[in-house]
Amino acid sequence: MMKKQPDSYEPDMAAMIDRPEEIIADEYGVSIAVALRIIADREDLARRGQAQILASVIGYIIQSRNPTLQVYALAIAFGMDQLNGAHSQSEIARELGVTRALVSHYVLQWRDILAGGVGGFDNRTFRKRNSTREIYKKSATDPVLEAKRKLRTKRKP
Repeated sequence: MMKKQPDSYEPDMAAMIDRPEEIIADEYGVSIAVALRIIADREDLARRGQAQILASVIGYIIQSRNPTLQVYALAIAFGMDQLNGAHSQSEIARELGVTRALVSHYVLQWRDILAGGVGGFDNRTFRKRNSTREIYKKSATDPVLEAKRKLRTKRKP
C-alpha cells in the first residue's frame, strides 16, 4: 500500500484523478474487476440498510398511540426541529400535553433506530449516559403521569 506523504503546498494530482475503483483496488490489493464488485456490494448493502431503517420508522409510527409525538421526536432526532417550527422538547411536550421526559425518551429511541446499530449517526446533544437512560425511561412511563394524561383527555370535548 502507498504511504501518505506529508502535507505539501501542491495537491497530489494522482489522488485527484483516480477513480473510486482504482483507489479501492490499491487499498485492498485487488483487481479493478473485484474493486467494482466491492463498490456494487457496498451500494447494495447501504440500500438494504436504508430500507430496513425506513421500515422500522414507518412501523413505529403506525403502531404508536401518539403518532404526532413520534413524528416530532423523529424530527428532533434528525435535527429538523427548527425547520418544523418546534423550538424545544419542552415546547413540544406542552403542546401535546405530555412530559418532556417522554419526548426525550422517544427522541433517544429514534436516535437508536436511525443509527441502525452504528454509532456514526449518534448526536451527543441528545445522548445521556446509558446508566441514566433507565431513570428517564421510568419517568417517561410513570403510571401517575399516565393517569393525569387520561384525565386531561376525558376533560377535552
